[in-house]
Amino acid sequence: MTWFRKYPLFATGLVVCALVALGELAFLYERYAASRDAAVRLRQRRDELAATEQLAPPPTRAVATAIEGDLAKAQAALAAMQGELKGRGPAGEKIRAAKVPAARTDSFFDLATYMERMRELAEKNGVEVRPEAARFGFAQYANEAPETDRIEVVFRQRQIAEHLLEALLTAKPRTLASVKRERPLTKAEREARAAAEAAGTPPAELPLGSGDSPDFFGIDPRVTARVKGHIDTAPFRFVFTGQTAALRNFITRLAEFDLPVLVREVEVESVGGEEAAAFLAESAKPAATEASGGAKAPAAKAAPKAAAPRQAVAAPIVPKSLSRFTVTVELLELVPPAAAAGDAPAATPSS
Repeated sequence: MTWFRKYPLFATGLVVCALVALGELAFLYERYAASRDAAVRLRQRRDELAATEQLAPPPTRAVATAIEGDLAKAQAALAAMQGELKGRGPAGEKIRAAKVPAARTDSFFDLATYMERMRELAEKNGVEVRPEAARFGFAQYANEAPETDRIEVVFRQRQIAEHLLEALLTAKPRTLASVKRERPLTKAEREARAAAEAAGTPPAELPLGSGDSPDFFGIDPRVTARVKGHIDTAPFRFVFTGQTAALRNFITRLAEFDLPVLVREVEVESVGGEEAAAFLAESAKPAATEASGGAKAPAAKAAPKAAAPRQAVAAPIVPKSLSRFTVTVELLELVPPAAAAGDAPAATPSS
């Protein structure tokens, strides 16, 4: 202390110099650490650059421009496919422009009008409608309207069923035995089922009839075209009898792709009993008329010459047969990105 008091200026200068030296040492250490980190980052960047140079194609500006062009083409193709999946032509426009009934009463009369149109179309094409198919898939609502939270879903199903039935009845099968659709679910029921599936527990039984209902069926998960979060479907099943031409005409009509409908299953079985006998009897009438010449023979004249014996009309090598067809179809629907993120379609016919 005596020295500091004796030489205050010199002592102060020494202290300042010491502090400056310590600061310089700290600064040098910080710069050294920074340069060492920079060297490590430089080595990493060089390694990444060397790895990038081995890429094929190399990441050049020309390649980036080509990739951007390919991306634009892919986006255009995606938009075109999405447009196809929304339907095209009058059928697609009709479904998109249709207004959902606002009240239960409107929904009931919409279904009643649909059933009447289908009966008229079946009668026009000579198709016998069995009692099981008399309501064309909507027997549940023969005497009452859908619940308020099901109006939109049922209306959507009605639109699709009408399009499919028009194609089927125009193909002129002999009989329409059954029309079934998948059980329509409300938004709350879809969310409950999704939560149960996510938890690995079986979903609770839903209302709207039993498993043997004339309206509903469940599509086999191994057959369905559904992709969770991307594609939802509206399945329908038709059972009808007729010749193979009826099935062929029906499928050909669906292949025109007015709506994105896929045929998932086709089951065929022979029909016997009274229905097959009646069909064979009807098929034999034209042959009998042809064999008789279609008119009565004129009265015999005096001393006619011996007429040449009439050749019998040969029976067809392959007789006409009657079959029962069970056709399961699905209409595809893209799940909107927002709905996919929430894992629940906003307005799909079923879960």
